[in-house]
Amino acid sequence: MDRTTAHGGDGGGTRAGTGGGPSRRRLLGAGAAATVSGAFLTGAAGAGRGPAAGPGRVPGAAAAKAPGAAGAPRPADWAALAKGLDGTLVRPGDRDYDAARTLFNPRFDAVRPAGVAYCARPEDVQSCLAFARRHGVPVAVRSGGHSYAGWSSGPGLVVDVQRMASVSLSGGTATIGAGAKLIDVYDRLTARGRTVPAGSCPTVGVAGLVLGGGIGVVSRAYGVTSDSLTGARIVTADGRTRDVDATRDPDLFWALRGGGNAQFGVVTELRMRTHAAPECTTFFLRWPWSRAAAVVREWQRWAPAAPDGIWANLHLAAPVGGRPGSVRVGGLALTGRRDLENRLDRLAGAIGAAPASESIRTRPFMDAMKVMGGVSGWSIAQAHQKGSLPGRTPQGRVARESYAARSDFYTRPVPAAGVKALIARVEQLARLAGGGAGSIALDAMGGATNRVRPGDTAFVHRDALFLAQYIVSWPDRAPAATVARHRAWLDATYDVMRPWASGRAYQNYTDPALRDWRRAYYGANIDRLVKVKAAYDPGRLFRHPHGF
Repeated sequence: MDRTTAHGGDGGGTRAGTGGGPSRRRLLGAGAAATVSGAFLTGAAGAGRGPAAGPGRVPGAAAAKAPGAAGAPRPADWAALAKGLDGTLVRPGDRDYDAARTLFNPRFDAVRPAGVAYCARPEDVQSCLAFARRHGVPVAVRSGGHSYAGWSSGPGLVVDVQRMASVSLSGGTATIGAGAKLIDVYDRLTARGRTVPAGSCPTVGVAGLVLGGGIGVVSRAYGVTSDSLTGARIVTADGRTRDVDATRDPDLFWALRGGGNAQFGVVTELRMRTHAAPECTTFFLRWPWSRAAAVVREWQRWAPAAPDGIWANLHLAAPVGGRPGSVRVGGLALTGRRDLENRLDRLAGAIGAAPASESIRTRPFMDAMKVMGGVSGWSIAQAHQKGSLPGRTPQGRVARESYAARSDFYTRPVPAAGVKALIARVEQLARLAGGGAGSIALDAMGGATNRVRPGDTAFVHRDALFLAQYIVSWPDRAPAATVARHRAWLDATYDVMRPWASGRAYQNYTDPALRDWRRAYYGANIDRLVKVKAAYDPGRLFRHPHGF
């Protein structure tokens, strides 16, 4: 889900927990996957035609110089930019540079931006974009740093919105700074009995999640995250700050709900319709691996057709070089506990075996979000990355993780042959070496998500039964050969499932290897998105390999 680990989470995203709520690395090792969504690189050459991002490399190192550009910036130009910001500009050689330049995924640690601007208000963003236009500097936009492809960094200027992280509630509408972390959004809204349908990875930035759609653990009840977006403040390529909604710049507002990740400008604030944050029930069940085929067969019949208030996922996972231990079904219910238990009993009956273990617990909504985010029992301060920069806390315990992932939406049940292929791919991990883990995670769709027409927002995926994420992790600083073998497993898993997948993919799980990414992410909505791009960024200031 927008889990990034999830979004990752998803992504992104939904970090689907298993009982105790492990981190991504522990999720993968224990048989659950998580994901995150992130912002995209802008200023990359050859939008839509860029090379796939390899380990430690971000595509788009070159940027076309804007008309009338003043030439490459000198140190004095950078100093002038820094002086004009209310926020902070971090440059190579500065004390905080190494921390400021890194993303959540260590795969991209070799990328060294020329500057990272922590913008404190929209005027700072305007100054950064004017600087980029004047000097032909490529721009990357970052709200959380969870981009699967590393496109929230680059060689030029990173426009970081994490200082704009306030969360307020007026009536039923939340006003949320674009850089707010999901854990903070949940914390501040649930204190007032409200929430938004978002992912589960606690450190994902809310803007990246919303603008790519946003799949989470209450999406079946409340819709995807972008369905709750009622307005946004955005600095567009021409330097204007616009407040957009259904009546002001309606085409741009439409595009931001599912197609807006650094395509049209830098979003600085979101206005969102909130929903009730009631007490809910989390559930986690495990069956032995010998029951894997039956669990997958019955889960895909049960989960997408459950009442809107029930969301469920399924994980098939194994450690690299090890043996799959069990099949896990987990989820969350806003419905009554007794009804949930009856439905889980019927699922077990259809599978033909009671689960080997189960945990069903009614919790406050915020506690459930911590469980799903892998931070159960942690304080809010601990549910961040460690550090003193915006978006981090000195008490932070969320660790960075090395991984890669791909995704598929499924619009039809996977037949027996496809289920067999899924299981075989997980078992194939035993033939790898070098540590790490892999997982196939299925997240139920349907409910409120699918009652929106595909063209009503830019998020087109309104007919899926479930979303699949294939993910593999490896130890930090693993040799290149190990990373290559793990990623080969990922690509082979994706290829094997072509006969049964819809051909659609989740835009928040950015996949540089996709060939027809336009149709995979946006379907029939791509033509309208291209027109919106031409209207609001005709000079293509915002560019990346999956740019319109």
